Amino acid sequence: MSILHVTNGDCARVLMERSGIPGTFLAWPDVLHEGPTPLVTGDEWYAARRGAFGAGDASDATDEAFIRRYREGDAVLESYAQYDEVVFWFEHDLFDQLLLIRHLWWLRGKTGSRFSLVCGEEYLGLLAPEEFPPMFDRRETITEAQIRLGTRAWEAFCGSDPSALLPIAAIDHADLPYLRAAIRRQLEEFPSSTNGLARSERQILQVLSEGLRTPDEAFVETSRLEDAIYMGDLSFGTIVRRLAEGPRPLISARVTPRPDRLPSGTLALTADGAAVLGGRADQIALNGIDRWLGGVRLTPDRLWRWTGATLVS
Repeated sequence: MSILHVTNGDCARVLMERSGIPGTFLAWPDVLHEGPTPLVTGDEWYAARRGAFGAGDASDATDEAFIRRYREGDAVLESYAQYDEVVFWFEHDLFDQLLLIRHLWWLRGKTGSRFSLVCGEEYLGLLAPEEFPPMFDRRETITEAQIRLGTRAWEAFCGSDPSALLPIAAIDHADLPYLRAAIRRQLEEFPSSTNGLARSERQILQVLSEGLRTPDEAFVETSRLEDAIYMGDLSFGTIVRRLAEGPRPLISARVTPRPDRLPSGTLALTADGAAVLGGRADQIALNGIDRWLGGVRLTPDRLWRWTGATLVS
């Protein structure tokens, strides 16, 4: 029996390869919560995603390396009919739930192989190799109901009207039990109606309000404020750079770059950062906004804000 395993990153892939589980292993770790996500595949997808690859500030050469990796991964996915079974391994957090609904959308109409899912609250990259075989044995066949719900959620995520996400975040879903919380977390990335901060930005400023931190320290402490950790250090670094730029920076970053890691040095809250964190100023009024959240490009002229319960424009 030939099996293709698709998972969320190289850490999990390497551990799975050591676990004794039979099959071919593919990491598909696109950071879908950063950058535009048009409802397409193939070259149109890669063209739209340029700049989102490599944490958003990569050179053209690095962009091409990332694009080549995903093109090769997609070629493996598209060869699914060569396998008796395709098993998707994902976690409960936003990063993985977006991967899951993207792949459920991709699965619509596909036949010829068994498609299965392993999904729980374990962080796959932190497991020991011997923990994977029992999880593999408990895998469940993906249902048509899951494909329909995943397709609906992915199309809403990729759409230009984010209010389509509100019904998905309003109720529990037996078919995809972690989807509601993940979509809620995505909605919290829209600028706050109070001060213009996304939740990730607010949490970074909150940590820095307690004193100087190295980027590594700030990343760890900010991650502890998440209900389900979903953000890697490179995505975190992208947000820090955004907060440290603009006419009125909210963060002072005295740092030295390091390859493939967060920079060394220190981060500090500025006076403007303290004012925004305290609700006395608005981040967008100070620095504007140009950010993609799924299919939504947020600009001062096209702005959705999160009230804590709903989106307002």
